[in-house]
Amino acid sequence: MTDDIFRDILIFSVSILLVLLIDFRKSIKYWYILLLFFVIGFVDNTFNTLTMTYPNTQLIKSHIFNNNLYFNWSSKLYSIVFALLLLIPLKNIITPSEIGLRLRQNDKSIKFSLIFILIFFLIASSIGLLSGKTSFDGETLLFTAIMPGLNEELIYRGLLLGLLNKIFERKYRIFKTNFGWGAIITSLIFGILHGFQLGDNLQFQFDFFTIIISGIYGFVYALIRERSGSLVFPVIAHSAVDFFNFFFRMI
Repeated sequence: MTDDIFRDILIFSVSILLVLLIDFRKSIKYWYILLLFFVIGFVDNTFNTLTMTYPNTQLIKSHIFNNNLYFNWSSKLYSIVFALLLLIPLKNIITPSEIGLRLRQNDKSIKFSLIFILIFFLIASSIGLLSGKTSFDGETLLFTAIMPGLNEELIYRGLLLGLLNKIFERKYRIFKTNFGWGAIITSLIFGILHGFQLGDNLQFQFDFFTIIISGIYGFVYALIRERSGSLVFPVIAHSAVDFFNFFFRMI
């Protein structure tokens, strides 16, 4: 538990240092946004640590797939509720629209989103088909179709990206989509959280392939979020990646 907490503190502390290095003046001016950024990111990950360490806190028992993958329903639920409850006290700092909590899509963005969702479907399906076959597991499919997309998009492409966009202008452009350092930093965090662990005696353990792939996925989700102005398609894209990766291993 201590190792996981220290890892999360390290990752988000380095992220804040990076923000300070990129634009020190704005970072100091918006110090309260950086504090919120750290607290939200840290608390989101702490839910997983606490519910795994203290199983009695699990509203729904964690599911184990293939004896090595843990799907923690409760940590995702806690984090989603936590994020939504923050909307009330933070309403004067960041609005639901700035987080992407809206159904309306920006003009000429739906085609862009659907193209990437199709690409993700093809990639996830190919990986699933080429991976070793496993037995059918309905709970795994249900979890991957719902929880990671809702929780992680709400936190990383919603709150955290929305907060950093208040510090950094979206002055870069790719695929006719404007983005800023907020999209880059949250994608780096997303990748590192998926592929960096602290082992015994605080030894650093990096899975660079996972970090890179997760970071790329996170960046594309961020582009969809910036282009559409909404979390709807990032959630769908994220869920498609996770669900079809497992689905095609099981059929």
